[in-house]
Amino acid sequence: MNDLIALPFGAPRGNPMRDVAALISGQTLLQVAGGLLTVWLPLQMQSLHFSGSQIGFVASAYGLGFLAGAWFAPNILRHVGAIRTYAAAASLACVTTLLLYASDATWAWALSRLVAGMAIAIMFAAAEGWMASVIPKARRGDVTGFYMLCTKLGLVSGPFLIGFAHPEPNSAGPIMAAAAFLALSLIPISIADTTPPPQTTSLRMVPARLFALAPAAFVAALGSGLVNGTVLSLAPLYASERGGAQAAASFQAAAWVGSLIVQWHAGKLSDHIDRRIVLALLIGIPAVMAIILAGFGNTLSLGLNTILFGIWGAGALSYYGIAVAHLGDRTPRTELGAASAGLLFVWAGGTIIGPAIGGILVEFTGHALSIFWQAGVVSALMVPWVLWRAARRPEVAQKDKVGFSPVQTFSVLGQILGLGKKPDDVEEALPDK
Repeated sequence: MNDLIALPFGAPRGNPMRDVAALISGQTLLQVAGGLLTVWLPLQMQSLHFSGSQIGFVASAYGLGFLAGAWFAPNILRHVGAIRTYAAAASLACVTTLLLYASDATWAWALSRLVAGMAIAIMFAAAEGWMASVIPKARRGDVTGFYMLCTKLGLVSGPFLIGFAHPEPNSAGPIMAAAAFLALSLIPISIADTTPPPQTTSLRMVPARLFALAPAAFVAALGSGLVNGTVLSLAPLYASERGGAQAAASFQAAAWVGSLIVQWHAGKLSDHIDRRIVLALLIGIPAVMAIILAGFGNTLSLGLNTILFGIWGAGALSYYGIAVAHLGDRTPRTELGAASAGLLFVWAGGTIIGPAIGGILVEFTGHALSIFWQAGVVSALMVPWVLWRAARRPEVAQKDKVGFSPVQTFSVLGQILGLGKKPDDVEEALPDK
């Protein structure tokens, strides 16, 4: 890739890393808003006397919107362009977030979150598709790792803003802060140096083909959506019952910190041994932690609960990246882009179903701790499946492994970054239709 990039007027400007820095800044600000809303939304719904099933329904609506946004993003980007698409989606995300304060009706909240999910998926598609095309070959691994670190730090820090924005029930402060960060994420994207690349492809792969390529990756992605979508949406209710809004923020942050510590090391280990063994280990950790929390959480101190939840997050929020790498090992190069996007759709499908079930459990049992029974059972069922697949089908040769890169489930077109390929492989990996 050339160090200088020609702008529309023909004048070469800057280094592509300036674009990358702008894109990472924008995505980090977006994740600050996401982290704040992940904790504030269930607490606010609880203060408005939403039932458990209603809270789960609203969370599922966001997953449905995210799925729709990921599906339509390539066509929108092709016709509108990255910057204008991002700007429109950011505006929509801000408005729909602020509208939550205007109503206490479940249908209104569900509709607002559905549209917000679509908008945020499109924002990630615009920024990450651009990023994938401009990262220099020699710096791909470092940049990808730094990007994931920054965005996770944004997720960790977001919940703590609640304490600075008046966490009392029906307070407008947190929702205004979240909308502000959604708007601020537009600034770095708008002032990037270069014209973003046109998006010319639509990434599609049917679930049956994904399952045939890598059954263990398929099940892990679906389970990640079922489990993580439920727990991250409803766990703040449990923590707030024990210690208020700040306890909920610390509780949620602990899970992300756990994943930050473990993900990279687990990924590198999977480069040298069967990835499915690492997958089974990472899935087994949250299975055990969830069952302990479900059975004994109410008898343990809040601090010990937070530690256990951090260990839960170390496994639960890390294994999706291993699943992506495993899929990449077994996927022909010409199908890589469609496969990685398809796996994201499988995960999103889990996030639609999981919170709805979890919300019903909370309402039926009368306490939020019951979500960990769902998480523990689903995770425990996945472990023998993944191990059975490892025993049934040999691992790919070491020379054919794509190499692990950290990947998060919010990524859309940027899923390609997690397949261990160089930037110049991205275009080859994308299908024409």
